[in-house]
Amino acid sequence: MKEKILKNRNLIDFVVIIFVAVLIGLPLLSSKLDVYYDDGIQHIARAYGTAEAIKENFLFPNVISSFTNSYGYSWNLFYGPLTTYGIIAIRFIVRNYIVAYKIFVLISMFLSGFFMYKFMKNLTRNSEVALLSSILYMSFPYHLTDLYTRNAVGEFTSFMFIPLVFLGLYNLFNTSDKNYYLAVGAIGLILTHNLSTAIVAIFGFIYLLINIDRLKDSKVRKGLLINICFIVLVTSFYWVPLIETKLAADYQVYESGMMSTSEKTAGHGLNFTQLFVTSNDGSAFVFELGPHILIMLAFSVMAFNSLKPELKKTYIFLLICGLVTLWMSTKYFPWKYLPEQLSIIQFPWRLLMMSAFFLSTVCAMNMGTIIKKFSIKDVIVLSIISTLYILAFYNILTFYSEEKLENIENINMGNVTGREYETVAGIAKAEYLPVNAYKNRFYVASREKGIYVLSGKAIIENESKDGYKYVADLETGDAEYTVFELPYIYYPGYEVRLDGMITESFETENGFLGIAMGKDDSAKLEVDYTGTTAMKASMFISIISFIGLAIYIFKRR
Repeated sequence: MKEKILKNRNLIDFVVIIFVAVLIGLPLLSSKLDVYYDDGIQHIARAYGTAEAIKENFLFPNVISSFTNSYGYSWNLFYGPLTTYGIIAIRFIVRNYIVAYKIFVLISMFLSGFFMYKFMKNLTRNSEVALLSSILYMSFPYHLTDLYTRNAVGEFTSFMFIPLVFLGLYNLFNTSDKNYYLAVGAIGLILTHNLSTAIVAIFGFIYLLINIDRLKDSKVRKGLLINICFIVLVTSFYWVPLIETKLAADYQVYESGMMSTSEKTAGHGLNFTQLFVTSNDGSAFVFELGPHILIMLAFSVMAFNSLKPELKKTYIFLLICGLVTLWMSTKYFPWKYLPEQLSIIQFPWRLLMMSAFFLSTVCAMNMGTIIKKFSIKDVIVLSIISTLYILAFYNILTFYSEEKLENIENINMGNVTGREYETVAGIAKAEYLPVNAYKNRFYVASREKGIYVLSGKAIIENESKDGYKYVADLETGDAEYTVFELPYIYYPGYEVRLDGMITESFETENGFLGIAMGKDDSAKLEVDYTGTTAMKASMFISIISFIGLAIYIFKRR
């Protein structure tokens, strides 16, 4: 019997990880769970809008044409597309966006545990320690805040890529084998959540610095360079349009103080007690570590003295980073004295995402070291404690007394009213509008749907707009120039033609797409969203590079 278990040990461990993931995700089975709360409505609406945009433009659904009062809105030029396309792919099978959303986050939960298992199995060569770290990671209490309270699917999905990044770095510096996990993890992060990518990059760079001596090895240098090249090239279809958009006009998301300020960020820091006790104030935010984590963490000094020498440097890195990220999540970290640009983190307690990773590894290694003959029985006991602890918080989740969640397809999305402070399904706070459009939201809300003449005089006939496409016959008067404002919010990628010839477009004072014509001129106007030259080139580069990465992984395996 023991030999059979050992022979199928990996399979058994995977089944356990799936079981725990499903157990933690049990509330998702309820149709009364409010998945629209906070960020949830935005992510589901974005998936719906992007799916509709794909029907119009398969290659470049960067702008959701039906949002912002049918003038267009773009999440996809600013925010990683992986979560959106993941939900869309699942929805293609299940035919319901809410169900697709729930399945997607459940898969993300399992994969976060699975990839943590792989990282710790490579690091410690111990299946019990790997399994325990996986379950501690999945059941870290902050998961509840991301998954059920904030519905922050971007940040939540990032959990699964963090172990891959450090697995790739560890392999690179210690075995030079299978270091492609670095590229896979980093690509996943970049395409999922910008802020999580930046945070992980900082700690990954620190890990690189403490292993800087390994760069003397040409194989290590070569492996690092190859991974960086794949990261940059495979994700170019996302970051090239992002940079191009930022350079093309001023967008509200980049304005100082839009997302937060240093003072506001500092104000969101946790009190020390919040790391130990969850207040019953109705907010349903869970920031505490849990007594089981604290007890296991208390054995760190004892465990360190008994660790294998080759693990000590990595262990110290994990432990210090775990404690530092806890400190950074509190109001005792000097957030208000840091550069204003860093306030984009908004909530210092986001760092608990990293604490979950670092402390789960340390706690599992501690138990595997101090418990003599550490076995699967010990893992089961500790896992039950950890899982039951997080299940005890389910009473603070938001459930409707009856089924009230309307199908996303029936919700009025993307229509601004012009109020000063407004959050709209599908466009959030409208932070991805051009500054000119953001400041003139009442103009956007009250504007008629057709083409406007901003200066000069013109006759407009046969006007028609269908999503990305627009046509009209224009005839200008005797003014030297006639300036037209087209019914599209200004984003790079629109192609404007007059009598079949591409003409230059620009941003109007209202944040819309504009063109100019000379006097006594007439032309047939045609507009479509085709993507810029840079978008097309970067898409081609990404496809070729992705194929190259797949071949590279196949050969390395």
